[in-house]
Amino acid sequence: MAGRSKPRPEIATSLAAVSEALEAVRDAEAELERARRRLRTALRGAHRIGASYSVLGRLTGLSRQRVAQLIGRR
Repeated sequence: MAGRSKPRPEIATSLAAVSEALEAVRDAEAELERARRRLRTALRGAHRIGASYSVLGRLTGLSRQRVAQLIGRR
């Protein structure tokens, strides 16, 4: 029969670090989604007043196709 192992505080510390990192990733993902929404809103507004996909792509560093995709997504 195997004996009980000693408590290992480094595991608890490690799990706490993983939990903190996971929370940070979730926060970053939420902020990224908010930034994407702001970008889509700005692109739609600029396109509505006449900016072409090509011009918007050059301004943002995205392809015309990606700009069109972002503008079209609801």
